[in-house]
Amino acid sequence: MFKWFKKQLDKIGSPTLDWVQVEVTTHCNGACIYCPHTLMKNRWTGKQMPIDLFHKLLPFLKYTDMVYLQGWGEPLLNNDIFEMIRICKDQGKCVGFTTNGMLLTEDTIRKLVDLELDIIGISLAGTTATTHNQIRKGTDFNKLISNLELLCKIKTERKTHAPAVHLAYLMLRSNFHELKEILPLAKRVGAKQIVAGNLTLIVDPKLSAEAIFNDTKQINYYNSILKEIKDKAAIENIIFDYHGPGLDDASLRCRENILHACVINVKGEVVPCVLIDPVLCENREPGDRNAPCYIFKGQSFPIRGISFGNIRNESLTHIWNKKEYSEFREFFNPNITRSPEQILPEMPQCCVTCYKRLGA
Repeated sequence: MFKWFKKQLDKIGSPTLDWVQVEVTTHCNGACIYCPHTLMKNRWTGKQMPIDLFHKLLPFLKYTDMVYLQGWGEPLLNNDIFEMIRICKDQGKCVGFTTNGMLLTEDTIRKLVDLELDIIGISLAGTTATTHNQIRKGTDFNKLISNLELLCKIKTERKTHAPAVHLAYLMLRSNFHELKEILPLAKRVGAKQIVAGNLTLIVDPKLSAEAIFNDTKQINYYNSILKEIKDKAAIENIIFDYHGPGLDDASLRCRENILHACVINVKGEVVPCVLIDPVLCENREPGDRNAPCYIFKGQSFPIRGISFGNIRNESLTHIWNKKEYSEFREFFNPNITRSPEQILPEMPQCCVTCYKRLGA
């Protein structure tokens, strides 16, 4: 009787979410020069989300139509990834993940097509092997493109458009010039959507200069090129979305859509976004009591994790409706009447000092 009553209560106030992002692993086979996984490699502890924990997600899938299996790691390194996709598809959900593409063997591609995976995002940091491989070390551009061409071939054989290929291009000062060739590359691999993003979590101070939003003298140049690519993409019926490159210090809009989405990390913790995923600050040198840091506008700040509960022992409805989580989301409510000057002093420092809040 108690369990039935609890289920009925859980239906009341259950959120309707645009998507739920699930971190299935924090292991990675890449060594990207900008990634915390690489820059904190001596203190990083890789974890896998066990399938029994993933099963606890089942009651919460009704809250959303989209499940994205992504976090601080390479999803295909979790041996249960195919079962996770199957579980979500059996629930009628749209499913996707982003990969570096190195593990897209023919067998893996055929399994993903058979499972009717909806979206496969591809991480890029250049449109040539020289540039991409220098930035995304441990990956190989030519192998990646070959794997995507094989995916196109297999989809044609199966007479299916799934999974849709989305390209995720990290914009840096050192690779921005190659973004001009992204449309021919997208057509080559059958991608219909491109997102050009920024380096927003800067762990190494030396990388601050790589963030295009810090290159303030060239903002107009970046804007003009991005607009030009967007216009050309529209002609080719390709969606091209980009963030920034200018910053708005007074902004209260978070690009992570925390009002209508959430992240469930590798341990089951419910987190507003991956940039404040507790796994980032749990990883420390033995005996080191100091949290790892990131750079924001030339200053160093400790990486802070925020978790509002764990699905191992609480329902997502209960976690979502907690007072502290509701108050956190209210900071980013577009209908809020208070000014940024009133809100920012009350906002967690990790959000105030986040380039995502500024529009990057």
